[in-house]
Amino acid sequence: MIQIMGMEEKHIRQMAVLLAKRHERERKIFSFLPTTFEEIDDTEEVLRHMLERPFINGIVAVRGIDVIGYMLYEFKEDAKHGRYVWMDYESIAISEHENPRLLRLLYADAGAEWIKHGYFHHRLMAPLGNEAVIDQWLDQSFSFEQKYGILSLDDFEPENGTLPKLEFRKGKREDASLLKKMGMWNSIHQAAAPSWQPITRETLEDVKESYEALSEDQDAYLWMAEQGDQIAGFHVYFRKEDPLSLVTPENCAVLPAASTNPDLRGTGVGRALANYCFDEMKKQGYEYIFADWHTPNQLASYFWPRMGFQPIMVRMVRKVDPRISWAHGE
Repeated sequence: MIQIMGMEEKHIRQMAVLLAKRHERERKIFSFLPTTFEEIDDTEEVLRHMLERPFINGIVAVRGIDVIGYMLYEFKEDAKHGRYVWMDYESIAISEHENPRLLRLLYADAGAEWIKHGYFHHRLMAPLGNEAVIDQWLDQSFSFEQKYGILSLDDFEPENGTLPKLEFRKGKREDASLLKKMGMWNSIHQAAAPSWQPITRETLEDVKESYEALSEDQDAYLWMAEQGDQIAGFHVYFRKEDPLSLVTPENCAVLPAASTNPDLRGTGVGRALANYCFDEMKKQGYEYIFADWHTPNQLASYFWPRMGFQPIMVRMVRKVDPRISWAHGE
């Protein structure tokens, strides 16, 4: 018989075992993931670090004295999403010997309390190594929102074909106004069909300011592409370091922003720019690139996997109809 109960200190070690075993299974598919977290002591450190957050809670599924599954969840609130519940990549694990439907039991138990307290927006990061687990979340009315992938630079083979003639250079402070303009390119692109993402004036101003600031960021690897007298696009990279991340390989850089001039899309600029920048990052000593893309964005969802990025996790979301708090057929 399975019992679902609140997580306690005595459960953490067994939760760490489940997470280490889950990571071991993921690494059989994605061998570039760090080996460290196949060790129970290391996954326990990850869990304890998560549990230091002020608004996090959790439940466990227990059979006898054995923890066979757990779910950690964090209550959050911000201007973009309102009130929501967040489950990180490390927040959920079940025994490999259990039916994946155990996830439904955990979600139903925890979710009842979330709904009771007015949290109708649920968000989670799910590993992509187990299709049956993803199916369970899809069956619970979650949907894909953002995918995250890794490119091995050792295995990278440039996408050639017919490429435009471009001039590449490092970004500099004088590029601030250009970068601000390119911030608009990306935002407008994300709003296009079938993404249909709203862009408020305040959001757009924040985006333009953050792009403008890249020109003076000493930690950024910034490259610009020019075609004749017009800017064709840019890429920016940062070193990705997180000793408690299960999805960050060693010698990894993250690609948080890339833009192509809308007037030049479809001409091979994005491919040529990626070819150049990936080669430059390899020369800098990096072995992997980490990137993400909005799944409804047709161009991005096609382009980045085609360039060699292997999806490893996905952000999934569910919005429950808030009328459930009062609409009971009475």
